[in-house]
Amino acid sequence: MNESNYRAALIPLDERPVNTRYPRMIAGIAGVQLHLPPTEIMCNQRNPANTGALLEWARDIAPRVDALIVSCDHLGYGGLIPSRISMEPAGAIVQRLERLRQIRQQFPALTLHGFNVITRVSNANDAVEEPAYWQTYGARLCQLSQLIDRELQGEQAGVTVELAALRAQIPDAHTRDFLRRRVRNHTINLHALQLCAEGVFDLLVVSSDDTSPFGLPSREKRWLAECAGRLGIGDGPLLMYPGADEIGCALVALAINAAARYVPRFAARYAIPGGENNVAAYEDGPIRQTIERQVRAVGGVVTDESDAEFILFVNTPVERRSEWQPEYADREREERIAPLRAAVAAIAAQPSRAVICDVAYPNGADPVLIELLQQHVALDELAAYGAWNTAGNTIGTALAQACASHFAHSTEGRKAQRRFLAHRFIEDWGYQHVARNELRQALLRETDKREPAEENLAQTCAWIEGRLNELIAQLPGLAGRYRIQPWKRAFEVDFTVEEEIGI
Repeated sequence: MNESNYRAALIPLDERPVNTRYPRMIAGIAGVQLHLPPTEIMCNQRNPANTGALLEWARDIAPRVDALIVSCDHLGYGGLIPSRISMEPAGAIVQRLERLRQIRQQFPALTLHGFNVITRVSNANDAVEEPAYWQTYGARLCQLSQLIDRELQGEQAGVTVELAALRAQIPDAHTRDFLRRRVRNHTINLHALQLCAEGVFDLLVVSSDDTSPFGLPSREKRWLAECAGRLGIGDGPLLMYPGADEIGCALVALAINAAARYVPRFAARYAIPGGENNVAAYEDGPIRQTIERQVRAVGGVVTDESDAEFILFVNTPVERRSEWQPEYADREREERIAPLRAAVAAIAAQPSRAVICDVAYPNGADPVLIELLQQHVALDELAAYGAWNTAGNTIGTALAQACASHFAHSTEGRKAQRRFLAHRFIEDWGYQHVARNELRQALLRETDKREPAEENLAQTCAWIEGRLNELIAQLPGLAGRYRIQPWKRAFEVDFTVEEEIGI
């Protein structure tokens, strides 16, 4: 494959930078053109996309690309948040997805990948990305979801009584709406399976967003797996695993790998002995299983280190399945620092083979690992690094970057590789672990709110920019190379990573 002539198109999960900028940066490392829909026809947080325009764009771009990757949530519902809050009936959403048949029939040689999400059940009283009643009943609806699943799996003792008491605390109208939306999402996921079974999709990824071992999402996932078996869909055209925001990157990498007939070989090395069996926060299975499934998603294989091109250094999840918290910091540092030292020594010996998947904590880097990397590793030489949001997000994005690095033959490709490494360290450690917490504390003190408002947005962005530039100066191999321009939300940040003049 001549990467410069290979073209792909992506209808992303939604408009956020993790779903638009990241896949484009991954493609850029490999020297591949990646087309995305115009911003004005995509969703904007709670505002749904112009799905008719998205369909027109997909039809127009199909004859001009080698691969088309489609989010069923964006094309069908108008975006990820609209998939949780809109009132459209299942039939209208199915009708939009049915239009993909025409693209398949008209362009049979086109690689067509689809992905869709089993709707999450957020464990928070927060309605920013959910129906309005989530502000009051979100945590209780999450508990309801888990109790229903536990009861259906045979846990009768105590669960039935607890479930009845919880139902009494939630208005019937909200419970009915919650369950109705889940039935609608399940209907759409079943239709996507049908499209996969009939060959409309070359590959379908059905992912679980912010899941857990018990709950209606996990139950629906089991139902879908059973239905896939009845439809005769094997492991080849269907993948099911925890994740969401990384899938665009993974499927872009998969398309590039397949076109080049390249099968990346990964060996997994788990930093903490026994940690491979830990279940990460927001996931429903051991981390080793997530690794195996995410490797398959990019078209790779897991092998031993003597045969591997890349070594996955996995900083395994802490057993408490929660974000980094200062009250646990000393104990967890003491427990983990010795094996992390050994892992970092191995990374320093062969940085170009190292893919660092830091999934010890959700939503940000492990400061102990970062400290050791700063002391011993030239970070710009790594194959990939990730430590953001869920374990699936981190692993899928890091694997995609590693795959793209295999094709980084040109000067521009190597610059794009270093730029994405800088982006990952700045965001996953500099912003998510350090600056975001500092910012939220400052905003709470000054405004009694954790997110910036319109009146202090410019000041907030200026502070973020200055703080991130201070932090990047602490990263060996990346310090002094880049300047940062931040985005506008406190939970996640987007920024342009630009090389300083003369570097």
